[in-house]
Amino acid sequence: MPATIKILLYVLFVISLFIIKSPDVLVVLTLAILPLLLAVPFRFVRQGWVPISFLLMFTFLSNLLFHQGKVLYHSGMLIITEEGLTTAAVRTLRVFLMIMGAKIVIGTTSIESLVAAMGRMFRPLERFGLPVGEFFTTMGLVMKSLPKLTKEIAGLYKEKMKEENVSGFWNRTRTAAMVFSALFVRGLESPEKFLNDKSERTHDG
Repeated sequence: MPATIKILLYVLFVISLFIIKSPDVLVVLTLAILPLLLAVPFRFVRQGWVPISFLLMFTFLSNLLFHQGKVLYHSGMLIITEEGLTTAAVRTLRVFLMIMGAKIVIGTTSIESLVAAMGRMFRPLERFGLPVGEFFTTMGLVMKSLPKLTKEIAGLYKEKMKEENVSGFWNRTRTAAMVFSALFVRGLESPEKFLNDKSERTHDG
């Protein structure tokens, strides 16, 4: 399926999520979307689940409390109502489905194809003087080099930690900030050379 069609389907999917008010329908959608995850590499599906879990838990709890309606549970200042439970379930399922939908789109399509498709979709905005082509070209370069950049930051951080025998939370944080700042400055000074050097270094490794 072309990347443009996938993006349009995902946008329609997200819009439909905000139209649907019934938690039962959202549960059915969740059960329907789970088999589609089989087309996505398991490593990609598993990636980022710790922050995603915290986001889903925060979304559920923040919408569960402080709603008026039929009381289901009451203990001290803690009041859970039927309306609060329904709202929390609907909003949490929406967030979950949006994340899973994005994982399916990104996991089954190359970054280059997605960026090129978005560039074609937003190209009419160039009539208004917006640099759409330059923006998406830069975006594609950044997305393509991000894994390499992350790998290099991790490698330099480990080397720095070993060389200086850094210990303690604040010292580790300061070391990470110094490594990131140094790479950031190098990238600003000469982005093309910086990315080419990284690509060659990764290839040689």
